[in-house]
Amino acid sequence: MDITKKFSTILLGFILSTSLLVGTAMAGNSPLVSVKWLANNINRSNMVILDVSDFTHYEKNHIPGAVKAFGPWMTMNHDFVGFMMPKVSDLNSMIRSYGVNNNSFIVIYAEGVTAADTAKSARALWTLQALGHNKVAILNGGFTAWERSGEAISARAATPDPGNFSGTLKKGMVVSFADVQSELHSPGVTFVDTRLPDQYFGKEKNSEVARFGHIPGSLLWPASYITNAGVNLSPSYFKDVKVLRQMAAGVGIPADKNAKIITYSNHGKSAALTYFVLHDILGYQNVSIYDGSMLQYAVTKASLNTFQWGGR
Repeated sequence: MDITKKFSTILLGFILSTSLLVGTAMAGNSPLVSVKWLANNINRSNMVILDVSDFTHYEKNHIPGAVKAFGPWMTMNHDFVGFMMPKVSDLNSMIRSYGVNNNSFIVIYAEGVTAADTAKSARALWTLQALGHNKVAILNGGFTAWERSGEAISARAATPDPGNFSGTLKKGMVVSFADVQSELHSPGVTFVDTRLPDQYFGKEKNSEVARFGHIPGSLLWPASYITNAGVNLSPSYFKDVKVLRQMAAGVGIPADKNAKIITYSNHGKSAALTYFVLHDILGYQNVSIYDGSMLQYAVTKASLNTFQWGGR
């Protein structure tokens, strides 16, 4: 059997045998909030709701009071290779324009149809956390869950006054190519490839990525397996915490919550989804994202492995 098909069959069987797909989320000040929680707290004085859906989605329908926050949360780097975090000064200006203050509690959502939608929310959340703002959460299931719950929707654009947000980049949140090179042979660092198995093994690649394969030693945990998007046309709800914990252990994530973990993908977006699960849901304290991800890594002469597990 093709190794990629064999892996997919094994992992899918594991997921289906253990998962309890849920449409609710943790409450309170959790980084993952439910539709019910948001509906009950939508009028909080310090609440800011950011819609990071595709540009035209907001114009049609959105959660009342939500601010169109399409971005850019990512931009071309100075070498025009890869989509990475913009300059901190540009991010601060952008975030202030959304009406965000230093004391704001932010809820982020996207369309909520696919795992890729949820990854957009995760990328924005990671960016805010990287700038030192931790009062931020993702709406579980996104706009799709909100709409299907019968909550009010609006087509009226929100026009907030500029906020006073001012962030500073936290050390260790953003991993560079130089960091990857220095950490690649460190036994205490775990790299996690969040792409699909065919791309991990090098059978296929994203059209924008220069070469096939994965960073040597990387574990494989596809971000698309983290939600139940596509199952019975359900919104992109996250899987139950117990299931996510089992999945993490099953793919080889260390049990030590202080272990150093670096996630990556093609563009650095789905890497943020796995970051969110590891850091905000499962409680790992030392998780970061290789910002350039495969778009940057594959144009270098650095080694790539194909058709094998890990192996540094």
